[in-house]
Amino acid sequence: MYSILPLFKSHFSLGKSILTLEKPTGKLDSYPVSIFDLLIGNNISTLMMVEDNISGLLQAAKNAKENKINLIFGLRLYVYDDVSVKDESVFKKRAKYIIFAKNSKGYESLIKIWSFAATTGFYYSPHIDFKTLQSFWNDDLILSIPFYDSFLYLNTFCSHVHVPKLDVFGKITFFVEDNELPFDDFLHERVIQFCDSNHFDMVPAQSIFYKTKEDFLAYLAFRCLSNRESLQKCTLERPELDHMSSDEFNFEKWLVRIRT
Repeated sequence: MYSILPLFKSHFSLGKSILTLEKPTGKLDSYPVSIFDLLIGNNISTLMMVEDNISGLLQAAKNAKENKINLIFGLRLYVYDDVSVKDESVFKKRAKYIIFAKNSKGYESLIKIWSFAATTGFYYSPHIDFKTLQSFWNDDLILSIPFYDSFLYLNTFCSHVHVPKLDVFGKITFFVEDNELPFDDFLHERVIQFCDSNHFDMVPAQSIFYKTKEDFLAYLAFRCLSNRESLQKCTLERPELDHMSSDEFNFEKWLVRIRT
């Protein structure tokens, strides 16, 4: 596919991206920017999405089909050991995982997983536990580990005590990114050590939330306005948000990296 996988996130992941899933306009310099315009304008035939909910799946699938683009959809979800526990201890035990659907049957399973996480497993945000996830699991799904908000990141930098249970989910891929954040190299080493010890695969990737570096301030302002918890103390100078010391999460950066 690509030497570095582009992991797109859209505005349906509320507060996380300023890219949309609207129909392509054929104009690469218009705003807001549709992911489909970026793909078609650069002759890219596959859209790999990682979303924090499934709200945008229908629109993504419809526009992808109309424009002959192969859609690979992944749901990024908090997982911990027991969703019947709903207290503050949850916040130190959870970590994010990405569940990709291989085909239409996989999408059906993904909807069931999301339905459980957004109802029974809901605690401030959707959650699922390993036992329930295993009960939904089948060969039409693929489990991947994000670079940021993974158990390796959270256990290392945020004093979390998340214990992964990965032996029942088949082949698992760990994504590794380089967005010039100060801890990227150290986290990369942690991923290498874990994957080497447990025989997991690693794949270079890049999360994409906006079009170019010039869009970073617009993205930052959007993130600040979307962050209700710290809205009153959040400013562009002190956004109080993770990973905002880098403007590398953009489509332009990914294009340069795969072409050099």
